[in-house]
Amino acid sequence: MSEMITDPSTLVLRCEALCKHYQQGPEKLQILDHIHLEICRGERLAIVGPSGAGKTTLLHMLGGLDTPSEGRVEVANQNMATMDDRSRSLLRNKELGFVYQFHHLLAEFSAVENAAMPLLIGGMSRKQALLQAGDLLKRVGLGHRLSHRPSALSGGERQRVAIARALVNTPSCVLLDEPTGNLDGDTAMSVQELLLELNRELAISLVIVTHDMDLAGRMDRILHLRDGHLSEEDAS
Repeated sequence: MSEMITDPSTLVLRCEALCKHYQQGPEKLQILDHIHLEICRGERLAIVGPSGAGKTTLLHMLGGLDTPSEGRVEVANQNMATMDDRSRSLLRNKELGFVYQFHHLLAEFSAVENAAMPLLIGGMSRKQALLQAGDLLKRVGLGHRLSHRPSALSGGERQRVAIARALVNTPSCVLLDEPTGNLDGDTAMSVQELLLELNRELAISLVIVTHDMDLAGRMDRILHLRDGHLSEEDAS
């Protein structure tokens, strides 16, 4: 476990004594066992480990998409466990972005409409949301594809829309689950470069679950998840 950070103003995401287990008859299956983790503003963090180790489960709990069996998760110094569903959803929409291996774009909407979804959910006017989302899509090289639906986009383009959607609210932290796992080598590299560029420009923290050790090695820290525990090594 890394040294705990004393200045809460530097933290965007924190979990303490986080546990997840499932009951299988008389047996308790322990997935995560008292995990402590702190993520600073602008930090880049990779979580690696074997398939089935619980990496996605951990990511979902950090994002408030799953409930821990024990422990707590704080986003922007707010304990999600004490919040009602609506407040938790609003906090997620404001402070967190999500990118998955499969883009999960809505087929019936255009690229710019997909990217604007967090803004629309947050109550922004449609006109302003589309303008803001369009500006971000232009930054990620998709200014000429704003009106295209996902079926008319390549895999790399769809993932760029998903990244724009995750960043459009300028969240404190983006959680990414195998963001390049479904892409060919050249496209995966371009997506990596895009993530690092936006991280530097916007000071948004990145937490990336990945099997890609090249991508992990470009992060500030690498955490290994094994047997329910996190261990840390220097990414350099």
